[in-house]
Amino acid sequence: MAQIELRSVSKHWGPTVAVDGMNLALENGEFVAILGPSGCGKSTTLFLLAGIYAPTSGDICFDGARINDVEPRDRNVGIVFQSYALYPNMTVLKNLLFPLRFTSVKSEEALRQAKAIAELVQIEELLERHPSQLSGGQQQRVALARALIKKPNLLLLDEPLSNLDATLRLTMRGEIKRIQRELRVTTILVTHDQVEATTMADRIICMNAGRVEQIGTPENLYRKPDRTFVATFVGSPPINLIDGHVRNGSFAVGQKRIPLSGSCRDADVTLGLRPELISVAETGLPSEITNIEPMGREILYTAQSEIGLFRFLEATPQPRMALEDRVRLHANPEDALFFEQETGSRIEGLSLAAFS
Repeated sequence: MAQIELRSVSKHWGPTVAVDGMNLALENGEFVAILGPSGCGKSTTLFLLAGIYAPTSGDICFDGARINDVEPRDRNVGIVFQSYALYPNMTVLKNLLFPLRFTSVKSEEALRQAKAIAELVQIEELLERHPSQLSGGQQQRVALARALIKKPNLLLLDEPLSNLDATLRLTMRGEIKRIQRELRVTTILVTHDQVEATTMADRIICMNAGRVEQIGTPENLYRKPDRTFVATFVGSPPINLIDGHVRNGSFAVGQKRIPLSGSCRDADVTLGLRPELISVAETGLPSEITNIEPMGREILYTAQSEIGLFRFLEATPQPRMALEDRVRLHANPEDALFFEQETGSRIEGLSLAAFS
């Protein structure tokens, strides 16, 4: 295990900034996910830690020691790539043994370690097969075992589940988490899938355009996003966002005024309210159903209100409302989030006094 630190780390490709002044500290045995859209710098961060890229500025430290100039092979880092990168001409056993070829581990001990790690990731029956004879999930397990066999101080996972089908992704999420807990290896998962990040990681680093937007637990990013970007990227279905204005203690959209709780200077703001926190009730915001999307055990509705469109969920496999039905939408006022339109920052202590 290792304690990992990035101190004001940046990576530039000419005028393009891939990572911009990143500060990060990981504790021994922690499982962290770097979450963000394509091009946000999350994979670049992973390759900086692995030593594949050198930082333009800043320091990378393992257990307090600066390792900027340490070669990748000397960092004791295990990495699982999106493509798995298995050697096609080698059996599974030889793929597992390959990382130990340049160590002092003797052949008998290497074989014992290979069989032990194969048992841990449940591929002990596949050791004589070649990668072409394996399913996607089996290849993923082999790649994970190969990364773990040298007992790395840091395990890096670069979108390892993106090539798997939905059912297998669910299985492998649990398996990776189980193995990480057993070995207590410090782990960083790179993903654009917020479900992977929230179900697997102890903490999430949400990135956008090379910068860290927020670091926190999955619950913290869901309930108290620091910025509009985090609110939209964490949570499914996406959060409802309604642009309006704070005027004289009310949230104003057009002619509609909703009283506010808490204080805020008059400003242009965005109201955020998650679909799963909205329901239909006898009292609430008058609205009309404009779209219905069955989602298996839930129904996702869209409704047009006086202040804009709201998506909301009902936990039922069959819709109980129809298009053009008039309904009233209810939400607990304290569940409302407000963000400054100019900066995207969440406004602390401001919520609706009512939702009607």
